[in-house]
Amino acid sequence: MTKAVPMKLPDDFQWVEAAPDDDWSGARLDLDGHPVLEVSACRGGWLVVVLMDDPRQPQANVAVRSVPAGMRWSARWALARTDRLRVLAARRNAPRHLGEARPSPALSLVSRPRPYAREEEPLDA
Repeated sequence: MTKAVPMKLPDDFQWVEAAPDDDWSGARLDLDGHPVLEVSACRGGWLVVVLMDDPRQPQANVAVRSVPAGMRWSARWALARTDRLRVLAARRNAPRHLGEARPSPALSLVSRPRPYAREEEPLDA
């Protein structure tokens, strides 16, 4: 049986495969130095774990039969989400200023009425 190669990915994606002397096994897909997903050993099989998850579209882990199969599945998954993954990676690169507080658009500055609180009477025992 021949080893099928994964699909061609854009140049900003890189595959990192574990060397025999590494403490991990499998392969990892990086986007500009940020880990996107990993094909790792799990209970005698292989599991694709998404490391750069999108809160809008969560992705469950996927069981695959081998590292090359995991790399093929991962390449198809990444190609379908290339633009969104680049946005998520750019957000990780953006500097965060701890002193800056940005108001959330969901918050309003108008005070809201307090909910009615009923006073409880103690029960006589």
